[in-house]
Amino acid sequence: MEGGDHDDSPAWDGDSLDTNEFIITLRLRAPNLDITEVKASITQAAVGETIPIRVLLENNGNTHATDIEIILCEYPDAGDADTENEIKKNGCEEDRIVMRQVIGALLAPDASEESKSIELYLLYPVSAGSHGVYVVVDPLNEIVETSERDNVQAVSTPLESENPFLDVAGEVVGKTALPFAVILLTFALLGVVYLVGKGRRDDVNNRLAEQSSLISVLGSDEN
Repeated sequence: MEGGDHDDSPAWDGDSLDTNEFIITLRLRAPNLDITEVKASITQAAVGETIPIRVLLENNGNTHATDIEIILCEYPDAGDADTENEIKKNGCEEDRIVMRQVIGALLAPDASEESKSIELYLLYPVSAGSHGVYVVVDPLNEIVETSERDNVQAVSTPLESENPFLDVAGEVVGKTALPFAVILLTFALLGVVYLVGKGRRDDVNNRLAEQSSLISVLGSDEN
């Protein structure tokens, strides 16, 4: 206050009195990981191939970070704000993680720098259809940072297989065709077993008939 500090006790209130307050500033040491750029060089590839995704990751905190895990998550929609917020809040579902990589360390900037950055490429394995891909740093929040809000960034465009609709249809047909083929094979094997058994029974019956005929002939000769 102009002319002096304010005291909480009215009895000590006055322009020439001081509260003995001393303001200090604490500078905590912590890294801050920030995904500044995510870009896919191509957006389509055959199922089973990979698409390289360029990621620029920087540390603008005041200490280094080690054992930095970075993952790719696959969702139905690309660049969806609700999906991105859900990932920031609860992380990626385990079955949506398609790639993991660990970075050994990222140093803190020195006095002449605002940040330290590294460039890396993550390989996205292409699956049938069209998908949104999200890059997530430190998904388990094991690194204490000054801010956790800049650890997720989406690839701006969907990543697709070469023929999204046909590839998905082929995948569905393949999944249903396999059980059907197993059923057909089972019936075929049962048919073979039946025919083999029938052949053996017929052979036994023929031998019994031959033996009966021979016994009848021998009986007639004795008479």
